[in-house]
Amino acid sequence: NFLFSDKLFEHHIEKVINEQGEVRENASNELSRIRKDINSRRNELVKSINRIIKTLKDDDIVREDYLTLRDGRMVIPIKAEHKRHIRGFIHSESSTGQTVYIEPEETLDLNNDIISLSFAERREIERILKELTKMIGQSSEQLKTSLDTIAYIDSIFARAKYSTEIIGSFPQVDNSKPIFISEARHPILLKKLSRTKTVPLSFELNSDKVVVITGPNAGGKTVVLKTIGILSIMLQAGIHVPANSNSNFHIFENILIDIGDQQSIEDDLSTFSSHLKNLKSIIDNAGLNSLVLLDEIGTGTDPAEGSALAAAILSTLLDKGSTVFASTHHGSLKVFAYNIDGMQNAAMEFDHTNLSPTYKFNLGVPGSSYAFEIAKRTGLGEDDLDKAKQNIDSDKHNLEKFLSELEDKSNKLNKKLNALEIENSRLEGLSSLYKKSYEKIENEKKEILKKVKYDGELYLQNVNKKIEKVIKELRESNANKDVIKESKKIIQEIKSENKEFFTDNVEKISDKQNFVIGDYVGINNSSTTGKIIELNKSKATIVSGSIKMQVNLSDLFETKEKKTIVDNNYSSYKITEANYRLDIRGEKPEVAEFQIIKFLDDAYQSSLERVEILHGKGTGVLKRTVWDILKQHEKVKNYYFAAIEFGGEGITIAELK
Repeated sequence: NFLFSDKLFEHHIEKVINEQGEVRENASNELSRIRKDINSRRNELVKSINRIIKTLKDDDIVREDYLTLRDGRMVIPIKAEHKRHIRGFIHSESSTGQTVYIEPEETLDLNNDIISLSFAERREIERILKELTKMIGQSSEQLKTSLDTIAYIDSIFARAKYSTEIIGSFPQVDNSKPIFISEARHPILLKKLSRTKTVPLSFELNSDKVVVITGPNAGGKTVVLKTIGILSIMLQAGIHVPANSNSNFHIFENILIDIGDQQSIEDDLSTFSSHLKNLKSIIDNAGLNSLVLLDEIGTGTDPAEGSALAAAILSTLLDKGSTVFASTHHGSLKVFAYNIDGMQNAAMEFDHTNLSPTYKFNLGVPGSSYAFEIAKRTGLGEDDLDKAKQNIDSDKHNLEKFLSELEDKSNKLNKKLNALEIENSRLEGLSSLYKKSYEKIENEKKEILKKVKYDGELYLQNVNKKIEKVIKELRESNANKDVIKESKKIIQEIKSENKEFFTDNVEKISDKQNFVIGDYVGINNSSTTGKIIELNKSKATIVSGSIKMQVNLSDLFETKEKKTIVDNNYSSYKITEANYRLDIRGEKPEVAEFQIIKFLDDAYQSSLERVEILHGKGTGVLKRTVWDILKQHEKVKNYYFAAIEFGGEGITIAELK
């Protein structure tokens, strides 16, 4: 969609219509002339009327010293007893009959002129608006599209603003998962009472899709129904809801409700009849993806018959597969819901200490109406309460007492469950922390092994270079072939020994040592050391600092001290902070070569991205040595001379990977 824009079109509208939505004085020359004439005649009429009033006032004939309008014509309020003292047309009289409103004879023509000009003004305005309407009609489709687009954008902004006001969220929407509502609040109560004072609604609805809600009067049953309904409607309208984002709502094809009293004198419907009419419509339209909300089902008639009727309706809705929330005070429905698969009870919590509802919703338990308790709180006498208790059926009384005790136990159990959930969350947090610590140690171990391997390979490369250098010097010195052959043999032995050292030697550290609890050991291919605290045939548990870990015995070697030991068979690596600049001026090439390689390794381990090597210009030997090393070094990305103003060819800059 797009927004229609036409500057010429806008100009025509602005020329005719002002900011108040009225036709401008100068919308046309004719309209301007007519309105000037009207103003001129009106001024003349006012002067004439005022002159007449002044004359009549001296004779005490006028009721008030002002002029007024009747049917669009200027008139004078005259005392009824003096109405024959002035010639003119009587338009009306006051409610008391003491004042009559007369249009003087001498102002009839002026009033007629103004009325005629008003008719002309109206015709001219109609003509102007017709022309403008015709112009608008030519762009009606574009304007309609723009209006729809603006309305849509305005709707989005309104929803976003409202979401900010209620701190709304967009929860999950998945019909394949159970309905789960967490910390939901009715938006009207949220605005009226604030977030902290509004009791949130939380529950999870599993396979039992019909919920029978019981509890005290004014305990919040209807609010629960309305909260579920309005939040479902809001969500399906694309409006964020005041509930936790981890909630899961369902999309319903229709939401059917019977809440409130729809009795009608005009339609001859009683409360009960109006409910039945609505319930019939609900049953006819309910289906698998329907949400049905029924408030006080089965009321308005004999309790026994009302309960039976309510049970039948709930069974029908259950068979249709609808999701149903129904509130009631009928005790028999609590037992009915308990005995039927697919139904469950729910209760509004009641504070026995303060004899007042808490407005908390508890799914899975039936509730009592607490009629006697609430009556006592409202001031009903003890004698009246005793009489009422005597009249109530003993079985019903025992049932209500049982439900009250059950609810009390349920509340205590919920508190314990909440405490267990808090403790479980704490343990999960500790477990997560341990897991992260373990992963960190493993990652550090991998990095150390990677570094040791890299150092070993680099060491072998340096040895190879030095060996090749020896061979080159031997050849250049015209040495005997046998000498060269022997030198190569020695070199090969050096290579083999070094290779064995970096690949197999660490792993071949005796795994047949007899470790005991309390020994201080090191871990192969790692600088980590620790103390053995547990031991079995194949593994040992060691403590290193604040970390406890389990390691294979074959990966351990004994140390002589509590600190990290580095012996002839084990290589440890310590990362040091590298400088970004190396000065090798005046050094021999073979010495400089060692310094350069070590400098580059330290710089790479310190995560430096750019380093400088000062070699000077001189004969160029050191410069060539530097460039030969940089060319072959696997961690060097690029290298070049420094800018002239910063040393030129006397300094080489290397960029590391």
